[in-house]
Amino acid sequence: MRTNLYILLFAAFLLTSCVKEREMRCDDGLLGNEVVNTDLMIAYKAPAGYKMLSQTFTDSVAAQELAANPFSERRITIYLDTLIGNATMCLYDMRQIPYEKTEDRLDFYFSTYNPDGTWENIEKNIFKHGDFKKIVELDMVSTQTNRRLLKYYFYEDGKAQFSVDYFMRNDYYNDLQPFIESSVASFKKNYDIVIDVLN
Repeated sequence: MRTNLYILLFAAFLLTSCVKEREMRCDDGLLGNEVVNTDLMIAYKAPAGYKMLSQTFTDSVAAQELAANPFSERRITIYLDTLIGNATMCLYDMRQIPYEKTEDRLDFYFSTYNPDGTWENIEKNIFKHGDFKKIVELDMVSTQTNRRLLKYYFYEDGKAQFSVDYFMRNDYYNDLQPFIESSVASFKKNYDIVIDVLN
């Protein structure tokens, strides 16, 4: 059992050491205000025009998803595009998911994310950018339903800590792509701790 764990960790090390840097431009003019998530210790910016939905609504959606699958990613924020009206961005906490569960999903990504044939094509890319030495991207496209989903898994210490989804109409992808790239590029680690001093 311990030998298998060492083999997995060594394989993960080899994979991350071969990951190439992706040049991504973070254009602040295409982004909203910076948001800090103290639980995940990250800061990021959503695309301009995206509005965060209420935490009550997000928590109710997350509770239903976790009831259906305890090993699902825990949805912690939902953004709705107020300009086009049918694009979303969602942030998920993955710290509670065992390493093997995530890696199994990503190793067999086409069957995992396409059991009913929704997506005609799924591409997987692995790269590093900024503070993150490994980011896994899944780009899922359906021209029949005119939908596109971009999923990004952000790794730290060899394990996916959180993920981000960008969902949109496929025919709007070229217009939204610079906004999404800027948003992905804006993710950074944030270790600032705020201490309230009592009088």
